[in-house]
Amino acid sequence: MLSIPCEQTLPHSPGVYQFKDSEGRIIYIGKAKDLKKRVSSYFQRPDQTPKTAALVRHIHSLDFIITDSEDEAILLESNLIKQHYPKYNVDLKDNAPLTYALITGEPFPRLLQVRKDRHGKIRGPAGKAFGPFMTGSAGRMLGPLRKSFHIRTCGSPMPRHVCLQYHLGNCDGPCEGKITREDYGERVRRAGEILAKPGLLGPYVDEMEGKMRQAAAASRFEEAIRIREAWRSLSGLSHRQKVEALDARDEDYVVLWNEDGHARAQVWRMVHGVIRERLKFEFGHVEKEGELLAVFLARFYERHPIPRSIFANAPPDGGGLAVLEKHLARLRGGNVRISRPPSRGSKLELMRLVEKNMLLEKSGSADPALLRLQKELGLERIPLIIECFDISNLGGEHVVGSMVQLANARPNKAAYRKFRIRTVVGQDDFASIKEAVFRRYRRLRDEGQPMPDLVLIDGGLGQLHAAKDALDQLGLALPLFSLAKENEEVYGLDMLAPLRMEKTNEALHVLQHARNEAHRFVINYNRKLRTKKMFGKKG
Repeated sequence: MLSIPCEQTLPHSPGVYQFKDSEGRIIYIGKAKDLKKRVSSYFQRPDQTPKTAALVRHIHSLDFIITDSEDEAILLESNLIKQHYPKYNVDLKDNAPLTYALITGEPFPRLLQVRKDRHGKIRGPAGKAFGPFMTGSAGRMLGPLRKSFHIRTCGSPMPRHVCLQYHLGNCDGPCEGKITREDYGERVRRAGEILAKPGLLGPYVDEMEGKMRQAAAASRFEEAIRIREAWRSLSGLSHRQKVEALDARDEDYVVLWNEDGHARAQVWRMVHGVIRERLKFEFGHVEKEGELLAVFLARFYERHPIPRSIFANAPPDGGGLAVLEKHLARLRGGNVRISRPPSRGSKLELMRLVEKNMLLEKSGSADPALLRLQKELGLERIPLIIECFDISNLGGEHVVGSMVQLANARPNKAAYRKFRIRTVVGQDDFASIKEAVFRRYRRLRDEGQPMPDLVLIDGGLGQLHAAKDALDQLGLALPLFSLAKENEEVYGLDMLAPLRMEKTNEALHVLQHARNEAHRFVINYNRKLRTKKMFGKKG
């Protein structure tokens, strides 16, 4: 079986892969629902076609970009193919077509399906566009949307008499004045709101369901079926993607990671609203992140086109930012703005996707969130194995503890353990935590088994120090932290104050996941004990 560099580090995630030849040229770009399985299939299948076999013979290395869904991978693959035009894609694959929804600016607007031209501009009459959508899904969605809001499908100029769509109940006949411009405009406005904010689709779908049931109850079965089909089709509106933006803007997304005097940077370049290129850099440096980013951007844009908007994960502060923007504006011949992305929306989602790819590349096969957790807690190594403890006192009886394990940020249920607390009388969470931690790691120590990379306790400082007492008795020094529920504060033995992470921080999500697993596990165990006591061991 053939193998290629980096294959072992590929994640089981959707994304785009790029095969390169011995000279570093991209010779094939593909998308995958599972990158590791898809790339591995090229080197494990004996029944390859001659074209695929020729491709495999020329593969020397690969690069990959993870996405949040397979649909995003399709869009990104199409954009990259148009940018690089790899040799083997011409023979092996066609580009995925993209379409947009356009509400025209006419007195009685239409809802059209349009595309972009080669310059990234929307083709079609003046109006407001939404999207992008895959061609097939756009056709399935826009038709029901037109029918639901009775938006006309006739051409421009609008004819003078009603057509078949009026008699089918799909149009209210604005051509003959059977609906006012204000009422028609309100329907178009609602359709535009759903296209712009798919989250509004839910209430509208509920409304459609009510109308469908009313029609069925009144024996208007054909109308009920028509509403049902539209109701099903509209669910596809939530599949808008962030790898291709609607407006033809030029923007760069820059992420820099500085650790132990070594820095990495990734720049994703958006040209005419489409992600066209990803550039990666590694270099040694000792400056602070803000200063380092300023130096990097100044050097980077000496050789690359400068966009109007540059989004960075940690832009320079104060005067340094103003000086850098002024310098780049002078080179560009126009205004330049460097900032963090907005607190919500597609720009923030894209920045998170860039960060996710950066962390995955640095962490190898580890979950990117673990690398962020390592940095937040100042750990010496990536916490691939996390063990979390919780205590349950239901009614002051059956004091029990639980230990759950996350392996690469995912539950490893085979390693879960339960503890019936033996040495504690009554309700004493501190003493119970101490017993559970002591029993767990005494056994691992005595059996010579590997220790976890991080121990997490559900609770505050009291529970944290109780666990430390147990480890001290065993002569063990493990990375130890606790997570308090009230304000989601992280306590550490060397912290002067508890750590509060942003709610969107993936590192916090890992800790919360471990805590929630431990809580669920211990509650279920305690309930089983109570059931056995009430109904007997066979109950």
